[in-house]
Amino acid sequence: MLKINGKEYDLKFGYTFADRLTKDYSTDEVEGFRRLIGQIVDGDPKALVAGYRFALDVPTKSLPSAREVAEALEADGIFAKGDEAFKDLFKEMQKCGFFKMNLNFYLSSVKSQVKSAKEALSAITNKDDKQAAQVSLKQAEAMEKEMKDRLKKLEA
Repeated sequence: MLKINGKEYDLKFGYTFADRLTKDYSTDEVEGFRRLIGQIVDGDPKALVAGYRFALDVPTKSLPSAREVAEALEADGIFAKGDEAFKDLFKEMQKCGFFKMNLNFYLSSVKSQVKSAKEALSAITNKDDKQAAQVSLKQAEAMEKEMKDRLKKLEA
């Protein structure tokens, strides 16, 4: 529950939440859900605002502004919690089955990038191309490991 401008709002991290992220939080470079998860694991305070805002149980046209949500989070002391604020948000998100499925899908796509990089590397015979593919594989493996490590910290 979040109180904004004197009105209390329930939070739901289901399909509507995911749909809002896709429609309103995506950029040309990254889909909204992935963007939010990335910001949460990186500790970006804007992720708290977006996460709570898009989870508000109201019609999309009635969503309070990001500024109003940020002010409500500040008033509730959410920002003062530091890293705990991200853990709290993530725990709330994980209570929703749809969110868990979306997160698993995201993590499987990260694993798929590693698998694809390995397959590409094994097919390359040119020395220069092989070197570039090895770098890509190492980057994909590092990204996968870092994401898993950071998610574990959020779950602790």
